[in-house]
Amino acid sequence: MQFSTEFTLDRKHFSECFEQSAFHTPPKKPRAVFIIGLLLFGTYIIVLTQHPNLLGLFFFALAGLEYFSVKYQKAWWLCRQMWSKNSGNKIHVEIDDQGIKTSSLYINNNQKWTDIKSVINTPKGILLLLENGQKNYLSQAHFNKDVFSFISKQCQKNSEKQPAEK
Repeated sequence: MQFSTEFTLDRKHFSECFEQSAFHTPPKKPRAVFIIGLLLFGTYIIVLTQHPNLLGLFFFALAGLEYFSVKYQKAWWLCRQMWSKNSGNKIHVEIDDQGIKTSSLYINNNQKWTDIKSVINTPKGILLLLENGQKNYLSQAHFNKDVFSFISKQCQKNSEKQPAEK
């Protein structure tokens, strides 16, 4: 089977990716010790050193940035994705017997079936967990159910082969 599609990396796509992968990621909590350390270091610079106060305020700003990056995690992640150079570009995805090939103006990626550790079905697509710990999300908006069943079948074949090879 060979399947090919093309879509644009826009805010709607990024938002869906975040929401669907958040189901399978433990919630992130603020690193209190790090934030307190930044605040104490900023206070130390302002009160006890001859350095300009702006340097201490910089550490206060870093502490605030760390706190708000966790509190507003989705907005923070979406903002970073929208600032990326690949945002707004067309992505071309090919799925065949070899694996999943993704290409765009800036990125060419080839995931072989042996690189995929497991497949998790989500309400709006599938999440591919890779051997190196990364996650890739494929949306139902761009792929049909036959493609998802093909991907699941290929990954299942791969997981059955691996114990025999070792």
